[in-house]
Amino acid sequence: MIGGGPSGLAVATTLAEKGYDVCIIERNEELGGLLDQCIHDGFGTKLYNKVLSGPEFTEKFIEKLNNLKIEKYLDSFVKTVEIHGSEKKILTITPRGIKTITAKSIVYAIGCRERNHYEIKIGGTRPSGIFTAGYVQRLINLYGILPGKNVIIVGGGDVGMIVARHLYLEGVKNILMVYPEKFFIGLSRNVQQCIIDFNIPFKTQTIVKRIMGKEKIKAIEIVNVDNKWNPIPGTEKILQCDCLILSVGLIPYAEKLEEIEVKINNKTHGPEINECFETSIDGIFAIGNLVQIFDYVDDAVETAFIAAKGVEQYLKNQKTKLKPLLFKPGKNIQCFTPQRINKVLDEITIFFRSNITLNKAQILFKNSKDEIIHKINKPFIRPSTLEQIKLPLNLIKNEEEVVIDVQGKNM
Repeated sequence: MIGGGPSGLAVATTLAEKGYDVCIIERNEELGGLLDQCIHDGFGTKLYNKVLSGPEFTEKFIEKLNNLKIEKYLDSFVKTVEIHGSEKKILTITPRGIKTITAKSIVYAIGCRERNHYEIKIGGTRPSGIFTAGYVQRLINLYGILPGKNVIIVGGGDVGMIVARHLYLEGVKNILMVYPEKFFIGLSRNVQQCIIDFNIPFKTQTIVKRIMGKEKIKAIEIVNVDNKWNPIPGTEKILQCDCLILSVGLIPYAEKLEEIEVKINNKTHGPEINECFETSIDGIFAIGNLVQIFDYVDDAVETAFIAAKGVEQYLKNQKTKLKPLLFKPGKNIQCFTPQRINKVLDEITIFFRSNITLNKAQILFKNSKDEIIHKINKPFIRPSTLEQIKLPLNLIKNEEEVVIDVQGKNM
Protein backbone atom coordinates (compact mmCIF):
# COMPACT_ATOMS: atom_id res chain seq x y z
CA MET A 1 0.00 0.00 0.00
CA ILE A 2 1.30 3.43 -0.91
CA GLY A 3 -0.34 5.91 1.46
CA GLY A 4 -1.23 5.62 5.14
CA GLY A 5 -4.43 7.66 5.28
CA PRO A 6 -7.81 6.17 6.22
CA SER A 7 -8.32 4.43 2.86
CA GLY A 8 -4.81 2.97 2.84
CA LEU A 9 -5.20 1.76 6.42
CA ALA A 10 -8.56 0.18 5.59
CA VAL A 11 -7.32 -1.83 2.63
CA ALA A 12 -4.10 -2.84 4.44
CA THR A 13 -5.91 -4.18 7.51
CA THR A 14 -8.56 -5.92 5.41
CA LEU A 15 -6.01 -7.83 3.34
CA ALA A 16 -3.82 -8.61 6.36
CA GLU A 17 -6.82 -10.11 8.14
CA LYS A 18 -7.27 -12.40 5.13
CA GLY A 19 -3.71 -13.66 5.56
CA TYR A 20 -1.87 -11.74 2.86
CA ASP A 21 1.58 -10.23 3.37
CA VAL A 22 1.06 -6.50 3.47
CA CYS A 23 3.46 -3.57 3.48
CA ILE A 24 2.39 0.06 3.89
CA ILE A 25 4.52 3.04 2.83
CA GLU A 26 3.71 6.49 4.24
CA ARG A 27 5.65 9.69 3.56
CA ASN A 28 4.65 11.34 6.87
CA GLU A 29 6.05 10.49 10.28
CA GLU A 30 2.72 9.08 11.42
CA LEU A 31 -0.22 7.20 9.96
CA GLY A 32 -3.63 8.78 9.53
CA GLY A 33 -3.22 11.15 6.61
CA LEU A 34 -5.03 14.47 6.64
CA LEU A 35 -7.53 13.31 9.24
CA ASP A 36 -4.91 13.93 11.93
CA GLN A 37 -5.58 17.65 11.54
CA CYS A 38 -9.38 17.31 11.28
CA ILE A 39 -10.32 17.56 14.94
CA HIS A 40 -13.97 18.38 14.15
CA ASP A 41 -16.55 15.61 14.30
CA GLY A 42 -18.72 14.18 11.52
CA PHE A 43 -16.63 11.14 10.62
CA GLY A 44 -17.76 7.54 11.01
CA THR A 45 -21.49 8.16 10.72
CA LYS A 46 -21.85 5.55 7.95
CA LEU A 47 -19.13 3.10 8.91
CA TYR A 48 -19.53 3.01 12.70
CA ASN A 49 -22.90 4.72 13.25
CA LYS A 50 -21.02 7.12 15.51
CA VAL A 51 -19.96 10.74 15.23
CA LEU A 52 -16.16 10.75 15.52
CA SER A 53 -13.38 13.27 15.07
CA GLY A 54 -10.75 12.66 12.39
CA PRO A 55 -8.10 11.31 14.79
CA GLU A 56 -10.69 9.08 16.51
CA PHE A 57 -11.72 7.69 13.12
CA THR A 58 -8.20 6.76 12.01
CA GLU A 59 -7.23 5.48 15.46
CA LYS A 60 -9.65 2.59 15.02
CA PHE A 61 -7.73 1.44 11.95
CA ILE A 62 -4.32 2.12 13.50
CA GLU A 63 -5.16 0.01 16.56
CA LYS A 64 -6.24 -2.82 14.28
CA LEU A 65 -3.11 -2.43 12.13
CA ASN A 66 -0.81 -2.59 15.16
CA ASN A 67 -2.30 -5.97 16.07
CA LEU A 68 -1.65 -7.39 12.62
CA LYS A 69 1.52 -8.48 10.88
CA ILE A 70 1.93 -5.46 8.59
CA GLU A 71 5.31 -4.04 7.65
CA LYS A 72 5.34 -0.25 7.97
CA TYR A 73 7.67 2.31 6.40
CA LEU A 74 6.99 5.76 7.84
CA ASP A 75 8.66 9.00 6.79
CA SER A 76 9.39 7.17 3.52
CA PHE A 77 9.16 8.31 -0.08
CA VAL A 78 8.40 6.21 -3.16
CA LYS A 79 10.95 7.17 -5.79
CA THR A 80 9.98 4.87 -8.66
CA VAL A 81 7.72 1.93 -9.45
CA GLU A 82 8.75 -0.62 -12.06
CA ILE A 83 6.29 -3.14 -13.49
CA HIS A 84 7.52 -6.39 -14.98
CA GLY A 85 4.42 -8.46 -15.72
CA SER A 86 3.00 -9.67 -12.44
CA GLU A 87 6.05 -8.42 -10.51
CA LYS A 88 6.18 -4.83 -9.26
CA LYS A 89 9.27 -3.22 -7.77
CA ILE A 90 8.98 -0.15 -5.55
CA LEU A 91 12.14 1.86 -4.95
CA THR A 92 11.62 3.53 -1.58
CA ILE A 93 13.74 6.07 0.29
CA THR A 94 13.37 5.36 4.01
CA PRO A 95 15.09 6.59 7.20
CA ARG A 96 16.91 3.24 7.14
CA GLY A 97 18.22 3.81 3.63
CA ILE A 98 17.10 2.96 0.11
CA LYS A 99 15.01 -0.18 -0.11
CA THR A 100 13.47 -2.07 -3.03
CA ILE A 101 10.14 -3.68 -2.17
CA THR A 102 8.79 -6.39 -4.45
CA ALA A 103 5.05 -6.96 -4.67
CA LYS A 104 2.49 -8.73 -6.83
CA SER A 105 -0.07 -5.97 -6.43
CA ILE A 106 0.08 -2.30 -5.44
CA VAL A 107 -2.73 -0.19 -4.03
CA TYR A 108 -2.26 3.56 -4.38
CA ALA A 109 -3.98 5.57 -1.64
CA ILE A 110 -2.15 8.87 -1.92
CA GLY A 111 -5.20 11.14 -1.85
CA CYS A 112 -5.50 14.58 -3.37
CA ARG A 113 -4.08 18.09 -3.25
CA GLU A 114 -5.63 21.54 -2.88
CA ARG A 115 -5.95 23.96 -5.74
CA ASN A 116 -3.99 27.19 -5.27
CA HIS A 117 -4.32 30.83 -6.28
CA TYR A 118 -2.35 30.31 -9.47
CA GLU A 119 -4.89 27.76 -10.69
CA ILE A 120 -7.90 30.04 -10.19
CA LYS A 121 -6.13 32.99 -11.85
CA ILE A 122 -6.32 35.67 -9.18
CA GLY A 123 -4.50 38.82 -10.29
CA GLY A 124 -2.27 41.14 -8.31
CA THR A 125 0.80 40.50 -6.19
CA ARG A 126 1.93 37.38 -4.36
CA PRO A 127 2.69 38.47 -0.78
CA SER A 128 2.72 36.31 2.33
CA GLY A 129 -0.55 35.64 4.11
CA ILE A 130 -2.15 33.47 1.42
CA PHE A 131 -2.97 29.93 2.55
CA THR A 132 -4.94 26.90 1.46
CA ALA A 133 -7.70 25.77 3.81
CA GLY A 134 -6.03 22.45 4.60
CA TYR A 135 -2.81 24.18 5.58
CA VAL A 136 -4.75 26.50 7.89
CA GLN A 137 -6.37 23.47 9.53
CA ARG A 138 -2.91 22.10 10.21
CA LEU A 139 -1.63 25.41 11.61
CA ILE A 140 -4.58 25.81 13.97
CA ASN A 141 -5.31 22.25 15.07
CA LEU A 142 -1.79 20.81 15.30
CA TYR A 143 0.38 23.84 16.08
CA GLY A 144 -2.02 26.36 17.64
CA ILE A 145 -1.11 29.11 15.17
CA LEU A 146 -3.66 31.62 13.87
CA PRO A 147 -2.95 32.71 10.28
CA GLY A 148 -4.53 36.15 10.75
CA LYS A 149 -7.16 38.25 12.50
CA ASN A 150 -8.89 39.82 9.49
CA VAL A 151 -9.64 36.82 7.30
CA ILE A 152 -11.30 36.34 3.94
CA ILE A 153 -12.10 32.78 2.82
CA VAL A 154 -12.59 32.00 -0.87
CA GLY A 155 -14.95 29.09 -1.56
CA GLY A 156 -18.34 27.91 -0.39
CA GLY A 157 -17.58 24.23 0.13
CA ASP A 158 -17.37 22.05 3.23
CA VAL A 159 -13.70 22.62 4.07
CA GLY A 160 -14.03 26.40 3.81
CA MET A 161 -17.06 26.39 6.11
CA ILE A 162 -15.33 24.15 8.66
CA VAL A 163 -12.23 26.37 8.66
CA ALA A 164 -14.42 29.45 9.15
CA ARG A 165 -15.92 27.85 12.27
CA HIS A 166 -12.48 26.88 13.58
CA LEU A 167 -11.24 30.43 13.17
CA TYR A 168 -14.28 31.84 14.92
CA LEU A 169 -13.92 29.45 17.86
CA GLU A 170 -10.25 30.39 18.16
CA GLY A 171 -11.16 34.06 18.54
CA VAL A 172 -11.07 35.44 15.01
CA LYS A 173 -14.20 37.61 14.77
CA ASN A 174 -13.56 39.36 11.45
CA ILE A 175 -14.29 36.63 8.90
CA LEU A 176 -15.89 36.87 5.47
CA MET A 177 -16.59 34.07 2.98
CA VAL A 178 -16.91 34.79 -0.75
CA TYR A 179 -17.77 32.36 -3.53
CA PRO A 180 -19.09 32.55 -7.13
CA GLU A 181 -22.10 30.26 -6.75
CA LYS A 182 -25.60 31.38 -5.72
CA PHE A 183 -25.60 28.98 -2.78
CA PHE A 184 -23.12 27.17 -0.56
CA ILE A 185 -21.97 24.03 -2.35
CA GLY A 186 -21.21 21.95 0.72
CA LEU A 187 -23.35 19.74 2.92
CA SER A 188 -26.46 21.30 4.47
CA ARG A 189 -25.33 20.30 7.95
CA ASN A 190 -22.14 22.35 7.54
CA VAL A 191 -24.07 25.39 6.34
CA GLN A 192 -26.15 25.20 9.52
CA GLN A 193 -23.46 24.18 12.03
CA CYS A 194 -20.57 26.26 10.69
CA ILE A 195 -22.12 29.37 9.12
CA ILE A 196 -25.64 30.01 10.37
CA ASP A 197 -25.03 28.95 13.98
CA PHE A 198 -22.08 31.36 14.27
CA ASN A 199 -23.53 34.11 12.08
CA ILE A 200 -20.48 34.18 9.83
CA PRO A 201 -20.98 36.70 6.97
CA PHE A 202 -20.70 35.64 3.33
CA LYS A 203 -21.07 37.07 -0.16
CA THR A 204 -22.52 34.94 -2.95
CA GLN A 205 -21.71 35.33 -6.66
CA THR A 206 -18.46 37.07 -5.74
CA ILE A 207 -14.85 36.33 -6.67
CA VAL A 208 -11.45 37.74 -5.73
CA LYS A 209 -10.15 39.75 -8.66
CA ARG A 210 -6.86 41.03 -7.25
CA ILE A 211 -4.51 40.57 -4.30
CA MET A 212 -2.85 43.71 -2.90
CA GLY A 213 0.27 43.99 -0.77
CA LYS A 214 4.03 43.87 -1.18
CA GLU A 215 5.57 41.67 1.49
CA LYS A 216 2.38 40.98 3.45
CA ILE A 217 -1.16 40.90 2.10
CA LYS A 218 -2.95 44.18 2.86
CA ALA A 219 -6.21 43.96 0.93
CA ILE A 220 -8.06 42.26 -1.90
CA GLU A 221 -10.35 43.47 -4.64
CA ILE A 222 -13.60 41.55 -5.04
CA VAL A 223 -16.12 41.75 -7.86
CA ASN A 224 -19.60 40.38 -8.42
CA VAL A 225 -20.12 37.78 -11.15
CA ASP A 226 -23.04 36.66 -13.29
CA ASN A 227 -24.42 33.13 -13.57
CA LYS A 228 -21.50 32.15 -15.80
CA TRP A 229 -18.97 33.61 -13.33
CA ASN A 230 -18.11 36.52 -15.60
CA PRO A 231 -17.15 39.69 -13.64
CA ILE A 232 -19.75 42.47 -13.66
CA PRO A 233 -18.04 45.83 -14.38
CA GLY A 234 -18.63 48.51 -11.79
CA THR A 235 -19.12 46.10 -8.86
CA GLU A 236 -15.51 46.09 -7.73
CA LYS A 237 -14.79 46.71 -4.06
CA ILE A 238 -11.60 46.85 -1.96
CA LEU A 239 -11.58 44.88 1.31
CA GLN A 240 -8.82 45.14 3.92
CA CYS A 241 -7.44 41.82 5.23
CA ASP A 242 -4.30 40.25 6.64
CA CYS A 243 -5.07 36.69 5.52
CA LEU A 244 -6.60 35.11 2.42
CA ILE A 245 -7.61 31.45 2.68
CA LEU A 246 -8.38 29.45 -0.45
CA SER A 247 -10.85 26.59 -0.29
CA VAL A 248 -11.34 26.21 -4.02
CA GLY A 249 -11.41 22.49 -4.61
CA LEU A 250 -9.34 19.35 -4.47
CA ILE A 251 -7.61 17.47 -7.28
CA PRO A 252 -6.59 13.78 -7.15
CA TYR A 253 -2.83 13.45 -6.80
CA ALA A 254 -2.50 11.37 -9.95
CA GLU A 255 1.00 12.37 -11.05
CA LYS A 256 2.53 9.22 -9.58
CA LEU A 257 0.11 7.09 -11.58
CA GLU A 258 0.89 9.01 -14.76
CA GLU A 259 4.55 8.10 -14.26
CA ILE A 260 3.69 4.42 -14.69
CA GLU A 261 1.34 5.23 -17.61
CA VAL A 262 -1.96 4.56 -15.89
CA LYS A 263 -4.84 5.98 -17.94
CA ILE A 264 -6.25 9.16 -16.34
CA ASN A 265 -9.87 10.25 -16.69
CA ASN A 266 -10.31 13.87 -17.81
CA LYS A 267 -13.50 14.31 -15.75
CA THR A 268 -12.43 13.00 -12.35
CA HIS A 269 -8.70 13.83 -12.91
CA GLY A 270 -8.03 10.47 -11.27
CA PRO A 271 -7.29 7.07 -12.82
CA GLU A 272 -9.84 5.18 -14.86
CA ILE A 273 -10.89 2.13 -12.88
CA ASN A 274 -13.13 -0.92 -13.00
CA GLU A 275 -15.66 -1.89 -10.32
CA CYS A 276 -12.84 -3.32 -8.15
CA PHE A 277 -10.87 -0.05 -8.38
CA GLU A 278 -8.23 -1.67 -10.58
CA THR A 279 -6.59 0.79 -12.95
CA SER A 280 -5.72 0.27 -16.61
CA ILE A 281 -2.65 -1.72 -15.47
CA ASP A 282 -3.28 -5.21 -14.12
CA GLY A 283 -2.61 -5.47 -10.40
CA ILE A 284 -2.41 -1.70 -9.84
CA PHE A 285 -5.32 -0.38 -7.78
CA ALA A 286 -6.29 3.14 -6.72
CA ILE A 287 -8.69 4.11 -3.92
CA GLY A 288 -10.11 7.03 -1.96
CA ASN A 289 -9.68 10.64 -3.04
CA LEU A 290 -7.04 9.60 -5.54
CA VAL A 291 -9.88 8.24 -7.70
CA GLN A 292 -12.28 11.16 -7.27
CA ILE A 293 -13.14 13.60 -4.51
CA PHE A 294 -15.53 12.16 -1.92
CA ASP A 295 -17.87 14.15 0.32
CA TYR A 296 -17.55 11.66 3.18
CA VAL A 297 -14.45 9.85 4.42
CA ASP A 298 -16.70 6.85 5.06
CA ASP A 299 -17.37 6.60 1.31
CA ALA A 300 -13.67 6.91 0.50
CA VAL A 301 -12.97 4.07 2.94
CA GLU A 302 -15.66 1.95 1.30
CA THR A 303 -13.59 2.03 -1.89
CA ALA A 304 -10.80 0.36 0.11
CA PHE A 305 -13.03 -2.54 1.11
CA ILE A 306 -14.13 -3.00 -2.50
CA ALA A 307 -10.54 -2.81 -3.75
CA ALA A 308 -9.50 -5.46 -1.21
CA LYS A 309 -11.88 -7.87 -2.96
CA GLY A 310 -10.31 -6.95 -6.29
CA VAL A 311 -6.76 -7.46 -4.99
CA GLU A 312 -7.72 -10.86 -3.63
CA GLN A 313 -9.26 -11.90 -6.96
CA TYR A 314 -6.17 -10.69 -8.81
CA LEU A 315 -3.79 -12.58 -6.53
CA LYS A 316 -5.88 -15.73 -6.90
CA ASN A 317 -6.03 -15.18 -10.68
CA GLN A 318 -9.83 -15.30 -10.65
CA LYS A 319 -11.18 -13.90 -13.90
CA THR A 320 -14.69 -13.84 -15.32
CA LYS A 321 -15.47 -15.22 -18.76
CA LEU A 322 -18.01 -12.46 -19.38
CA LYS A 323 -17.12 -9.72 -21.85
CA PRO A 324 -16.25 -6.39 -20.14
CA LEU A 325 -18.75 -3.55 -20.28
CA LEU A 326 -18.06 0.07 -21.16
CA PHE A 327 -19.68 2.50 -18.73
CA LYS A 328 -20.45 5.92 -20.22
CA PRO A 329 -21.88 9.23 -18.91
CA GLY A 330 -25.04 10.89 -20.17
CA LYS A 331 -25.36 14.64 -20.82
CA ASN A 332 -26.31 15.45 -17.19
CA ILE A 333 -23.42 13.55 -15.58
CA GLN A 334 -20.39 15.55 -14.49
CA CYS A 335 -18.12 12.67 -13.42
CA PHE A 336 -18.47 9.06 -12.26
CA THR A 337 -16.70 5.84 -11.35
CA PRO A 338 -16.14 3.11 -12.37
CA GLN A 339 -15.58 3.78 -16.06
CA ARG A 340 -15.61 0.13 -17.04
CA ILE A 341 -17.23 -3.00 -15.64
CA ASN A 342 -15.30 -6.26 -15.79
CA LYS A 343 -18.30 -8.16 -14.37
CA VAL A 344 -16.42 -9.76 -11.48
CA LEU A 345 -18.58 -8.54 -8.58
CA ASP A 346 -22.23 -9.46 -8.03
CA GLU A 347 -22.99 -5.87 -6.99
CA ILE A 348 -21.41 -2.76 -8.44
CA THR A 349 -20.96 0.42 -6.40
CA ILE A 350 -21.28 3.54 -8.52
CA PHE A 351 -20.32 7.07 -7.46
CA PHE A 352 -21.29 10.06 -9.60
CA ARG A 353 -21.99 13.78 -9.61
CA SER A 354 -24.60 15.43 -11.80
CA ASN A 355 -23.96 18.72 -13.54
CA ILE A 356 -27.50 19.96 -12.92
CA THR A 357 -29.79 20.44 -9.92
CA LEU A 358 -33.03 18.45 -10.24
CA ASN A 359 -36.17 17.80 -8.19
CA LYS A 360 -37.99 14.46 -8.30
CA ALA A 361 -34.96 13.03 -10.03
CA GLN A 362 -34.46 9.67 -11.68
CA ILE A 363 -31.13 7.91 -12.19
CA LEU A 364 -31.36 6.08 -15.50
CA PHE A 365 -29.34 3.21 -16.95
CA LYS A 366 -29.66 2.73 -20.71
CA ASN A 367 -28.20 0.12 -23.03
CA SER A 368 -26.69 0.68 -26.47
CA LYS A 369 -30.20 0.68 -27.96
CA ASP A 370 -31.20 3.60 -25.70
CA GLU A 371 -33.54 1.31 -23.77
CA ILE A 372 -33.96 1.93 -20.03
CA ILE A 373 -32.78 -1.20 -18.23
CA HIS A 374 -32.94 0.21 -14.68
CA LYS A 375 -33.98 3.40 -12.90
CA ILE A 376 -33.75 4.74 -9.36
CA ASN A 377 -35.90 7.55 -7.94
CA LYS A 378 -34.39 10.30 -5.78
CA PRO A 379 -36.11 13.33 -4.14
CA PHE A 380 -33.45 15.61 -5.60
CA ILE A 381 -29.98 15.58 -7.12
CA ARG A 382 -27.43 18.42 -7.09
CA PRO A 383 -23.82 18.82 -8.30
CA SER A 384 -22.45 19.43 -4.80
CA THR A 385 -23.43 15.92 -3.67
CA LEU A 386 -21.57 12.80 -4.74
CA GLU A 387 -24.25 10.17 -5.23
CA GLN A 388 -23.66 6.53 -4.35
CA ILE A 389 -25.82 3.73 -5.70
CA LYS A 390 -25.64 -0.06 -5.86
CA LEU A 391 -26.32 -1.82 -9.16
CA PRO A 392 -26.87 -5.62 -9.28
CA LEU A 393 -24.68 -7.21 -11.94
CA ASN A 394 -27.50 -9.38 -13.28
CA LEU A 395 -29.19 -6.23 -14.67
CA ILE A 396 -26.29 -5.48 -17.01
CA LYS A 397 -24.24 -8.67 -17.34
CA ASN A 398 -25.42 -9.28 -20.91
CA GLU A 399 -24.71 -5.71 -22.02
CA GLU A 400 -21.56 -4.40 -23.69
CA GLU A 401 -22.28 -0.71 -23.12
CA VAL A 402 -24.35 1.14 -20.52
CA VAL A 403 -25.04 4.87 -20.20
CA ILE A 404 -25.84 6.46 -16.82
CA ASP A 405 -27.81 9.71 -16.74
CA VAL A 406 -30.25 11.68 -14.58
CA GLN A 407 -33.50 13.45 -15.35
CA GLY A 408 -36.10 15.37 -13.38
CA LYS A 409 -37.52 18.85 -12.81
CA ASN A 410 -35.17 21.83 -12.81
CA MET A 411 -34.98 23.55 -9.41
